Amino acid sequence: MKNKFLISKKNETIKVAMEKIKKNGFRTLVVLDNKNKLLGTLSEGDIQRALLNKASIHSKIDKFFNKNPKKININQLRKIDLKKFFISGQYGIIPIVKKDNVLKDIKTWSDVFSNNDTPEIKHIDVIIMAGGEGTRLKPLTAILPKPLIPVNNKPMLEHIIENFNLFNFKKFNLIVNHQSELIKSYFNSLKKNYKILFTKEKKPLGTVGGISLIKKNVSENFILSNCDNLFKIDYQSLYKTHIKDRNKITIVVSKKHYEFPYGICKTKSHKLISVEEKPKYNFTVNTGLYLIHKDIIKLIKKNRYLDMTDLIKRCLTKKIKIGIFTIEPKDWTDLGQLSDLKKVFKDI
Repeated sequence: MKNKFLISKKNETIKVAMEKIKKNGFRTLVVLDNKNKLLGTLSEGDIQRALLNKASIHSKIDKFFNKNPKKININQLRKIDLKKFFISGQYGIIPIVKKDNVLKDIKTWSDVFSNNDTPEIKHIDVIIMAGGEGTRLKPLTAILPKPLIPVNNKPMLEHIIENFNLFNFKKFNLIVNHQSELIKSYFNSLKKNYKILFTKEKKPLGTVGGISLIKKNVSENFILSNCDNLFKIDYQSLYKTHIKDRNKITIVVSKKHYEFPYGICKTKSHKLISVEEKPKYNFTVNTGLYLIHKDIIKLIKKNRYLDMTDLIKRCLTKKIKIGIFTIEPKDWTDLGQLSDLKKVFKDI
């Protein structure tokens, strides 16, 4: 049987469950009865909701664990792509059961994503642009900086960093500007198994200009991300694609379907030629996530405003190789829009 810190019984207390979750590192416990049958799972989120509803840390977990957990029947195990399964749900652990619902095994994130698969990943820096004012999230950002807007009781930027950390990224550089002291204060107060460096812009430098301030201390290839996009992707596959295709920039893209809400009229000399009612379009869109070779930083002038679209145009003019890595629409969420922010409360 797996590590005892992955398993709980329904009569255990929240305090005991919290201690086990802290030791197992996977944010979740499998709950069993005395005959080793699966009753459910208990996550950090379940505990947070219980405590917010004024449960005591000495309360039994039986009222709070998920009675309808994700699980895999052992007979179906070989048919399932475990990497996609874990990424899609951001699961820490998944119980494997026999036909009678008796626990057979527990698959963990570490089982599926071995650090030995792509050891280079842990040496890749993650740069997150966190200096914007978050105008799309007003009035929320009238009080807090955008990176600290809470999503299910945790700042959106912390969710994003933890998502990267699952894949063993350990070094993060936050480029900050607006309300930077609040952001620094929050993250410096956390107990974490990763390193965060802060670089402050003296003035707004656009969506990529701030990278010029840290060009001497960046890995050969680095991730660049916005601070308001949440992804469910395999970064190992992204890295392998980037290296195999010899890209200097790999842009993570996705398909978006858009239905125009009006009839489109085609006219000529004040005459109607045709009308198309609510046409539908399919686009390949930039998700705001990139894997970049550090040679590209030479194209960014220090303390000069520069947006990513202009940098890409500059690269294309110089015939620098840029590739794409396509993900499904369901695998990324734009937290910078109020509509998507409300949706993600249910997803996380």
